[in-house]
Amino acid sequence: MEPQPRHFQYSLDWRFLLPLTDTKQIGLLLEDEQDFNQTLEQVGIHMSQLLSFADFKHNTNNNLHSFVMPFGVPIGWANAKQEYQVEFYGSLRRLISSGGYLLVGFNNVWNLRAKSQEKYYPSTPRRIVHQLKQAGFPSVKMFGAMPNLAIPEYIFDLDSRAIQFALKNRFRRKVAVLRVLGALSGTIGLERLSNFLPCYFAVATI
Repeated sequence: MEPQPRHFQYSLDWRFLLPLTDTKQIGLLLEDEQDFNQTLEQVGIHMSQLLSFADFKHNTNNNLHSFVMPFGVPIGWANAKQEYQVEFYGSLRRLISSGGYLLVGFNNVWNLRAKSQEKYYPSTPRRIVHQLKQAGFPSVKMFGAMPNLAIPEYIFDLDSRAIQFALKNRFRRKVAVLRVLGALSGTIGLERLSNFLPCYFAVATI
């Protein structure tokens, strides 16, 4: 009898946003997600790289090149006020080596259907860029993601051409979402539509 293929709940499509060949240089900060842990092991990111809040506060490996927060800032790790989240990002920046990266995924604050809002803070692209720059990251690049952070089928630049291409040619499974985004694009334009995507990834560089 042939072995059955293994199916995982989570995707790691954000890896291509970090130009790293050695996964040992990446530290992941997230709440416990058993299925996600299994996926990490499958692609060679070991559990020793998954950091808890205690690890971050006291025992973090200072040799890590980059940190990844694929679902955003856990609610239990930082206060909801903007200044506390800026301080949190600043603490991470001081742990990242020169030339390193911080990747932050987050649900749009307007994405009411996002399941992970119970564990992680939602935000907006503008707010995240402001927070990261206030925390000392000189460069921040934003990417839109669809349909969600757990399994981001499409990740693209936040420019009108990329959004138009994604809506017309790539993202067709969620008909209701497409209908809403299409209506919004006709009303406010493609450039402003980038503020209403379901979720995003921010890549900040030291």
